[in-house]
Amino acid sequence: MNYQNYIDSPGGPGSNPRQAPPSPSQGMNHPNGMNGGMGMGGMAGYPTPAGQQSDLNFIMSMVEDLSAVLRQNQQLSASVVEKVGRVREKAATMDLSNDQLVAAVASELNADTKNVEKENSELRKALEKAEYDKKENWKLACHGANILADVTEKMHKFREQTDADILTWHKNYRQQLAAEREENLDLRNQINDMRAAACRANGHLRDMRRFVADHDVWHELRVENIALRQEKRFWKRMAMPHLPDDDSEFSDDDDLIDPEEKKRQAALAAEKERKDKEDAEGGGEGTSA
Repeated sequence: MNYQNYIDSPGGPGSNPRQAPPSPSQGMNHPNGMNGGMGMGGMAGYPTPAGQQSDLNFIMSMVEDLSAVLRQNQQLSASVVEKVGRVREKAATMDLSNDQLVAAVASELNADTKNVEKENSELRKALEKAEYDKKENWKLACHGANILADVTEKMHKFREQTDADILTWHKNYRQQLAAEREENLDLRNQINDMRAAACRANGHLRDMRRFVADHDVWHELRVENIALRQEKRFWKRMAMPHLPDDDSEFSDDDDLIDPEEKKRQAALAAEKERKDKEDAEGGGEGTSA
């Protein structure tokens, strides 16, 4: 049985809670004209002012809230009416007295209460489990956040240390590069100085050879020196014949042969003389035998 009509208005059908409230614009046209009961001839063709539109929106929100409250109250009232209808139907079909009817209703209510308590207990257990899971998840999240913070701090320290090491390495590299460049510059300057000195020496040598080639004084002095040495050797042979001719004081080749070469030639001459003596002694012994 449906006792919904007990709470409806007797004068007409009940209002549908899902029915939308009436639009505030009923009875008037939209911006293309205002010809309804609320319209004004002078306001035709103009949009709704901003302040009026905000008021209308606020009123509509209030109407929606009131409709939701009314819908909830209507559902509660329908539940109460349905339960009252069940009680009346049971009283009519079972022909019970008031006390028996109250006892039956009380037993049903107690059964419903037990079911509600059981559901409430299950919901409490689920809530406690959810709270425990929430706490554990929060602890896990805090632990993870601490780990991430520690990792982030270590990464920042590592980045800072790496940047400092790179800057130090770059600074040391620049210093070494500057020192190498300075040393290279000094070596280049020394090479340039040596080249300049060699060029000057070569120039002086060319000037000397040019002077010797262009002037006859050197040739005349050389000829005069040779002539004087020849005259000295002549007088030496006349006055001191006991002196050898290869004496450096009276030799005419001392300007061509160095003393070491003279020593080598003297050693060769002595070796030859020794061999000649040995050969002579060997020949004499063979003859006597």
